[in-house]
Amino acid sequence: MKKTSRPPTQKTNLTTKRCPADKVRNLQKILALNSILNSTLELDPLLAIIMKTSAEVMKAEVASLLLIDSATKELVFRVALGGKGSALEEKFRVKMGEGIAGSVAKTGKPLVVNDVRNDPRFAKRFDRSTGFITKAILCVPLKAKNKIIGVLQAINPVGRKGFCSSDLDLFETFAHQAAVAIENAKLHAEMVRQETAKQTLKIAHEIQQNFLPDLKNRNYGLDIDAKSVPAFDVGGDFYDAVTLDNDRLGIILGDVSGKGVPAALYMVRAMSEYRFLAPSAKDPAELLTRLNKKLSEQSFFGMFITMVCLMVDKTTGTIQYASAGHPPILLRRAANSTTELLKGTQSVPLGLVPDAPFFLNTIKLEKGDALFLYTDGVTEARNRIGKEYTIEGLTRCVKAGAKSAEAYLEQICADVRSFSADTDPHDDVTALALVI
Repeated sequence: MKKTSRPPTQKTNLTTKRCPADKVRNLQKILALNSILNSTLELDPLLAIIMKTSAEVMKAEVASLLLIDSATKELVFRVALGGKGSALEEKFRVKMGEGIAGSVAKTGKPLVVNDVRNDPRFAKRFDRSTGFITKAILCVPLKAKNKIIGVLQAINPVGRKGFCSSDLDLFETFAHQAAVAIENAKLHAEMVRQETAKQTLKIAHEIQQNFLPDLKNRNYGLDIDAKSVPAFDVGGDFYDAVTLDNDRLGIILGDVSGKGVPAALYMVRAMSEYRFLAPSAKDPAELLTRLNKKLSEQSFFGMFITMVCLMVDKTTGTIQYASAGHPPILLRRAANSTTELLKGTQSVPLGLVPDAPFFLNTIKLEKGDALFLYTDGVTEARNRIGKEYTIEGLTRCVKAGAKSAEAYLEQICADVRSFSADTDPHDDVTALALVI
């Protein structure tokens, strides 16, 4: 019968005589190995099991597993057992095509090299670094769903001069089982990660919502309401109102840089500091100065906050305000249905510069006048062709007027939703309305 030879490019010095292990014994081993590999869905323990089993089954001095880093397309030693192989773990990276392992990963074809010193593909730098002496290598690809995810190596057979054909057959079968087990473990880990993230976001969202007050149903002596619609499960927008004395009400609206749980935590901290400092502050500029100092003392994920701060005199209609890098307040006058932006003097966001100055501005409102605080998620909402809602869109929306703060907000939210219909929100949409 004609013997089948390996491709010329994959010359291996392969020992042609059969090893002591026959087909029946190999079948028994494979069945046992499959049971071992299915014993865990945790990736790190699984890799350790694969390595230990590889060295034992192949009767090799060292067994190594290298996985492809999807970001860099390099092979990374995830586990190395036996001798001085532990020195390789997470230390060296192998380029595709480099050395015997890189060649196998690039071609997808196994290699048996029983005399590495005479093979130009052998990468000597690993031996030089570890002090280990490599003599023979059996290297097979790890394939899952026809995709190479790494390589598996057995190095230096114990008590034998080299690896044989039976070794290769057994190791390829084992590698296939190992690759499937690794992919299953990765899928399991991703499912656990997603579920954990989902639960974490749910908890953070609940915490955030509990901190945001129901302004409409509180007895502030003013018509005030606010709405916030996060673009993700947890956003960084917030608002608050604090009674300062019998005549004055403090109001803030802010936007934390970033999204998710860190933004929610920073929001909670900022609101807590505001509620503590507001009653003793003489005006919004002083309050922002003190709040900024507190937030700047400890960096929080490198975040910052834009914020507008108001103090409303309910008896006179006089409003003091200061801004920390926030979009300007929009004012609608009831007498003539005109609108204007209260630009005033701006300063930098909170949490960046500890000694940043903040500037006081004052305006007097008449009966029926309305103020609108908002985040850039409102004005920067986009439609299907990428056009932004803009401050002009918000101005047109409120210019017609409304009967209450709640009605204004419903009008704004409906207009923004209509404008950005069939698109995914890219930022939180938050607005606050105050009607004198």
